[in-house]
Amino acid sequence: MVDEETLVQIFTATLSADKATRKEAETALANLSNDPNIIPQLIRFACNDLRQAGAAAQVAQHAASIRVRNVVGRSDWNRQSYFTENVKANVRDCIVPLQCSSHVPPAVRRQLLDTTQELITYDYPASWPTLMPQLTSILDECVNVLNSDVGAVATPPYETAAARLRAALGVLLACCRYYNNPINVDAEAVDDFVDRIGPSLVSLAELLGSAWGQELLQHSHAVCQTGVPLTFEISPLHTVLTDCLRIVLKCFHELTASRWPRFLCERPEMEHFCRVCVVQLSEAAYSTLLPLYRHRISSCEDDENGEVDLATTDESAVWKLLKWVTRLSYQLVQELMFPKKCESRARGSAKYFCENILLPLVQQALEFIRWHASPRIVTSKAYILALEIITLAVEHSAVYRQILFPNAGELLTQLLFPRLAFSSVDAELWSTNPVEYVRRQTDPQEDMYSARVVSGSLILALTTPSRPFHDALALTNFMHFVLEKLSTHSAAAACGAVEESRVVDACFFAVYQFGGMLDVAGFPNERVEWLITEYIIPAAAYPAGILRARCALVLSVLAPKIKWSSSQAYQRVVHVVLRLLQDAEPPVRIQACSSFAPLICHPFAHEVITPVIGEVIQNYFSAMRMMDNEGVVRTLRKTIRHYRRTLSQWALQLTDVLAQHFEQMLGRALSEGHTDSVLESLDACNSEKSSKTLGGAGESTVSDSIMAADEVLDTLVTLVRSLPQPNVSTPGSQPVDDLLLQIQERTAPMLFAVLAQEGGSCFGFMDATLMLLTTVLSKSTAVSTGTWKLLLCLYQLVSQGSVDYFSQMLPPLDNFVCVAPREFLCFPMKELCEVPTFAAGVADSTPAQLVSIMCDTVLNNESDLRLSELAAVPKMYDSMLQNLWSLKQKNPEEGESRVAAARGLVEYVIQTALRVLNDPQCRQMHRRTFTILFVNSVFSAILADPDLAIRSLSSAGALVPLFANYIELVQGKELQAMLRSYDRRLFIMTVASVTQIMCAKDQQMSDCVAEVLCGVLQSSVLTDFSHAELVMAEEEAKKPELGDDGEDEWSNDGLDDDLVDNAEDEDEDDDDEWDDDGEDSDDDLDANGMADEGHLQALLMEAAAARKDGKGGAGCDEEEENLLDEADFVSPIDSCNAWSLLLSAVNLCSLSAASAPPAQFIQVAKGAAAQQQLSAVQQVSDMMGQLMVLREQRKGAARSS
Repeated sequence: MVDEETLVQIFTATLSADKATRKEAETALANLSNDPNIIPQLIRFACNDLRQAGAAAQVAQHAASIRVRNVVGRSDWNRQSYFTENVKANVRDCIVPLQCSSHVPPAVRRQLLDTTQELITYDYPASWPTLMPQLTSILDECVNVLNSDVGAVATPPYETAAARLRAALGVLLACCRYYNNPINVDAEAVDDFVDRIGPSLVSLAELLGSAWGQELLQHSHAVCQTGVPLTFEISPLHTVLTDCLRIVLKCFHELTASRWPRFLCERPEMEHFCRVCVVQLSEAAYSTLLPLYRHRISSCEDDENGEVDLATTDESAVWKLLKWVTRLSYQLVQELMFPKKCESRARGSAKYFCENILLPLVQQALEFIRWHASPRIVTSKAYILALEIITLAVEHSAVYRQILFPNAGELLTQLLFPRLAFSSVDAELWSTNPVEYVRRQTDPQEDMYSARVVSGSLILALTTPSRPFHDALALTNFMHFVLEKLSTHSAAAACGAVEESRVVDACFFAVYQFGGMLDVAGFPNERVEWLITEYIIPAAAYPAGILRARCALVLSVLAPKIKWSSSQAYQRVVHVVLRLLQDAEPPVRIQACSSFAPLICHPFAHEVITPVIGEVIQNYFSAMRMMDNEGVVRTLRKTIRHYRRTLSQWALQLTDVLAQHFEQMLGRALSEGHTDSVLESLDACNSEKSSKTLGGAGESTVSDSIMAADEVLDTLVTLVRSLPQPNVSTPGSQPVDDLLLQIQERTAPMLFAVLAQEGGSCFGFMDATLMLLTTVLSKSTAVSTGTWKLLLCLYQLVSQGSVDYFSQMLPPLDNFVCVAPREFLCFPMKELCEVPTFAAGVADSTPAQLVSIMCDTVLNNESDLRLSELAAVPKMYDSMLQNLWSLKQKNPEEGESRVAAARGLVEYVIQTALRVLNDPQCRQMHRRTFTILFVNSVFSAILADPDLAIRSLSSAGALVPLFANYIELVQGKELQAMLRSYDRRLFIMTVASVTQIMCAKDQQMSDCVAEVLCGVLQSSVLTDFSHAELVMAEEEAKKPELGDDGEDEWSNDGLDDDLVDNAEDEDEDDDDEWDDDGEDSDDDLDANGMADEGHLQALLMEAAAARKDGKGGAGCDEEEENLLDEADFVSPIDSCNAWSLLLSAVNLCSLSAASAPPAQFIQVAKGAAAQQQLSAVQQVSDMMGQLMVLREQRKGAARSS
């Protein structure tokens, strides 16, 4: 045991500015940590009452609690031998009661609560059965005190009990979160838990609500007597009660999120719940609290702009409670508004809610929205949730007819329309920190807190008639209102009047929202063109920069979608936005760059943009250097794709700039990520401020850099795709080859920074990096030295455990071997590139040997991988072996020199494939296509070195069984439908190679393969394969010309970037993060949000049922996954007529005087069945010869066009 004084000294020293002192303290702490019993001792130390010991002791307690969290909460302690059962039992016994002591500092409690949440995920309920009894005991003690002092809420015992209650409720919330998981927790267990705690939670909410209202009334009377305006914080005790109520509501949110609980399916319980948790709290807020706050806001003169923003209300515990009251109301509306859509057991509760609660609740939401609009504009999360409630209620007939339709005019024009304008906060940020303004405008998280965005959504809901009872003229009327405002205020806005500029901005935002629906509102193309010409284009010259930026945004949405009266009219729009690219104010330039792509990709824009495309690109780069903005880089990518014929001449310069920009952004992301980790490790006493630092601008800046860097990688992919495909047979393609090698050299260091460093790959750049590497190689005819180093990075990643990424590595690895087969198969890495330090041990290995080791690593981890991930291994074997075969075909004189070094690959693949094929699992029905892939690898080995492969298979006794089992497998009708043309052609070429072996002088070998060939000819496999191939060839011959099919499909050139771009431009569903920043850490996990949780109920229940039904029965009837992809990759055998090769081999063997085929083969070959099969092969051979000529003609036509 270590005494308190020593612990204070050690933890104080760990925070010392002196490095030597800090290091000595860390060493002492590490020595103490050798004994796991230090953990419960640190918990007790952190929770001791040291308020009289000074600030240093409290800092040490906080540091001790952080130490506990780091040691216990970082990973499952059940997997660490460090924690003995005795230590774990001691921690479970003390951590909850101690952190619920009233004197524990909030910062310490927050750390211990986080630790407790982790322990609940590890141990509860199976290994921690005492948790709920501990909690129940604490809760009962606190409730007894609160009940006994109901008339004197300000007494010290009452305040102590309230503080303890708040701590205990935080732990209870973690337990509720555990049960809000229908996938992992049985539905009956959830119902049992909710039945036990639900009624008592409702009673607790009633008790707390009564005390909360009583405290509020007392201070209300004081305000009336003194006339002093009420602040947002009423009293310390009221704040504690508010926190307790908020956590109780969060518990109810967790318990009702996935499925409506059983105890609330009875009408009395439902009535009590709604009255206590919604009605009474709302009435208290509306009758007492909000009038007092209105008085406070009206008399407050510290805000010159007349607005109270989200940051102000978000600091208040009362506003956080109002948010959760409104959120619970939102959840009730969402879940119960349509009883017929509810689960059968919840329909009674839903009917009660609709009959008694829904209309008053929506009316209150409407009043709440009005309260936030007058006398001064107030923004709060509760207000935004009230808007969401109204948005949901638009779909309900009775609510719409009785409440919303009569008030629709007021809602649209007086309450919602002003919210569309830029706020005073926007204006201030625009002038003081324009880069941060732009960042917030493009941050998806900002939309969740944006009154403008949510108001715009509600306007859309109110004006878009989606139900028969909706007002069909609402949109038309609203747009006329917008036009009236534009005509009234545009002139003053053109002179710089602030208020008029705000109105015009609101109009522009409304037009932007309705960009795709103006025709519904009676706005034909000519009317929209008039709107653009009359109001939008002039705004590009207004003094207010926000209006100029909004002008670019609106034009990008409206202009490309309409049919213009003339090309000159459209080009005027393009000229306007071109000027905005060089605007004096940075946010305008950023917005113009982000919005420019839709405008310049229009056919009418080419005449304007092509002469100045270089200047446009420079403007993009200027904006990119100003800040990391994903939208600007995306515009650059779309511009490159659309003007690729013009920009391809500058491909190398563009690559240089993009590569440098990516490296700078990666460096910033790594630096800022390191800063964040340092700040987290130095978490000081003011944890609220620290959490805001980590969760605020710094984190967003890292995110911006990451997203923009990822977009740069995609832009480089688009740039490389825009280059013409080099033709190795054409001398004129040499400049393209040199250009691609130079691009490889420019991009290799950038890709190395991602693949060789954990910092790069952990940011999620792996997919885009592999795509860029794949695309560059697919266009190239050689591999640069810098690019060869990247193969060592891939090797290191797989060796270090990234086996699940090997299937994504298949495309670039295949392109490596296809582009440079001789170097890949025969040369050691030290001759191909400068070997980095981390790969010094494999410098003498060839790339083929490294890839073979990677394949072994993947197969050794097969228990952790899906079949689709394992399937990449035999596909890689095929690629290497078939390129070895191709290399020997092209350079037969080289067979005894360098190529001989690769012969070990054949033996290795055969032994590996036989080991996999002999595994009993491969005989299971759901692994048939997996088996085909490994048999294909054996066939590829036979192609690469027939003599060695046949001898190896014969010595293993596997030659005849391999072919016999394969024929039996592929003759099943179901599998025949799965086979690819590639599988059939590979088998035919293998049979041709085996036939040539039979013609050799080695009699023993000849007899062995004769048995195999007899089995092939006696079966119907050649006929079946010929018929399937003939059907496919005839279909291809009938198809119209589709372009150049000779492109390596790993380059993904066939991907329609427009489709990708459109998908990217769609608004994504935002995860709800309505958490209380700086509040108890029980808020950090609250991310269920306002997504349509009701629609997930059935899915979650089905998943839980499937999990329950599937226990113990997994794999019994596993459905087969088809691992045979027709467009898997381009193979060297694609250029061969396999059927012709087989016929040539058979004819050669029959006519050769020296061969003397075995008698059994001659007898079988002359039989009617064999002749019929060979006749089918001849038919396919003729057809394939014609088809290959047709393919070459189509390729030539594609190149010339």
